[in-house]
Amino acid sequence: EALAPYADPVVFLMIGGLILAEALRSNGLDKRLAYMMVLRAEGDRDRTLFFLMAASALLSMWISNTAAVAILIPVVLGMSSRLKGMGEGATARMLLGVGIGSSAGGMMTVTGSAPNAIAAGLLSREQEFTFLDWMMIGVPLGLLLLFMAWFLLTRLYPSHGERLDIGEMRQEAMDMGPLSPGEKRTLLVFLPTVALWVTGAEIASRLGLPPSFMSAAMVALAACVFLFAVRAIEWENARSISWDVFLIIGSGLALGEGLVYSGAAQWMAGGLGNALLGAQLLVVLLSVAFATVALTNFISNTATAAMFIPILLGLSVALNVQPELLVLACGLCVSLSFITPIGTPPFTLIYATKKVGRRDLAKAGIVITVPAVVMVCLFLMVADMVGLF
Repeated sequence: EALAPYADPVVFLMIGGLILAEALRSNGLDKRLAYMMVLRAEGDRDRTLFFLMAASALLSMWISNTAAVAILIPVVLGMSSRLKGMGEGATARMLLGVGIGSSAGGMMTVTGSAPNAIAAGLLSREQEFTFLDWMMIGVPLGLLLLFMAWFLLTRLYPSHGERLDIGEMRQEAMDMGPLSPGEKRTLLVFLPTVALWVTGAEIASRLGLPPSFMSAAMVALAACVFLFAVRAIEWENARSISWDVFLIIGSGLALGEGLVYSGAAQWMAGGLGNALLGAQLLVVLLSVAFATVALTNFISNTATAAMFIPILLGLSVALNVQPELLVLACGLCVSLSFITPIGTPPFTLIYATKKVGRRDLAKAGIVITVPAVVMVCLFLMVADMVGLF
């Protein structure tokens, strides 16, 4: 019973997602996308910041947040070396934008981050909860966070109209040439995979097939087979992915099972229920969201989700509210961990560049996190009112 969660479908979904992400990385599609997005800004600093954040978000929907940030940090530092008399603030805001963009993208899909996988896995045990169900909440919220963070960063670090010299970067992009055979083969598998992740369950239903036939996990594993079949990726590349993440997700699900099975989750939920009994739904959601953010800025966001979500499932019963409301409030807010450099690996990488200090992280993090938490809670309430749950 303890080992069964390690074979949860969401674990296999993440295996497929990470191998697909490695194919994108090893064939150079990620770097091509980053250059394409940045060059669209034509040197305008505010637009460059937005396109950097958008590139980070788009990559983080399908590959790990850490990988997306690792790809874009050299792009930012390369541009930074070409800045003329603009100071460290320009570099800091671009790096912060990349990190926050990765958090926004990571919110959008189940494969975006390990906490999403744990939240979706535990929710699906209570009721049907699909890849598309997550996207219906995650994508609009991620986009709202992206635009809000961009607006606030441009106010915290104003550009004063200076422009960037992107001549060298344009030349590097031209040197990449047209799409390579490996890139074409990867896109040939990637695009149908994304389409089936979104529509697979409905297609299976229309064809009278079992729901599991085109589940997100089955589609992800089929994508892996095709990637190897068309030689878009070799086993040597696949071996380099973070295999430990599957143990982390499995252990998170197992921890949740243990908390529920032993009665610990219900006991803690009862204590929280007594404290929140009679409180308005918005107060409950804000309490859960701010508690999540406070925890996740100091311990792993995966550990926060694994520890907190089983308790919230019990709390939803105690307070007679939809479980998705509380679980998603936690699952989405664990991505808002950019106040400290230890909250998530992407911000540890950004802090390690020595271009962003603790004060920059704290200032930008607090200014963006507080309205973002309120936005998540209000959005979930509206989603509940219109019947999305």
